[in-house]
Amino acid sequence: MTTRDDTGLGDDDVSLHADIETYYQDGAWHTRRCDSPEPFASGPSRVRLIAIGVEVARWNGLCHIIRDVDGNVVELNRYTTGPYPSRSPVATTRRDRLTAERPARSGLLPAAPSASRGRT
Repeated sequence: MTTRDDTGLGDDDVSLHADIETYYQDGAWHTRRCDSPEPFASGPSRVRLIAIGVEVARWNGLCHIIRDVDGNVVELNRYTTGPYPSRSPVATTRRDRLTAERPARSGLLPAAPSASRGRT
């Protein structure tokens, strides 16, 4: 197992110091330890596989990488262990690539009803 502390690398190199990874490959989502080529969980649901990766990372005090369909890192969460481990990550790094590339969508949702509309 490779962790951030024993590599001495900076935070820019997420592939070497993150221990659990959730990724998409061959039409399914997979979760694996980064030191193993085989996933320990696979399935069609992205949310379910992310939840499994979060639980394993929490239990072991590891990092969890979440990748999108294209293989880009979209989120990196770090967890710690202890007698009462937190349900939330100690640190979260998000790469909001999709928002930067897409123009803002306007007019797709109906306007919220105002307080005065429909009342007499």
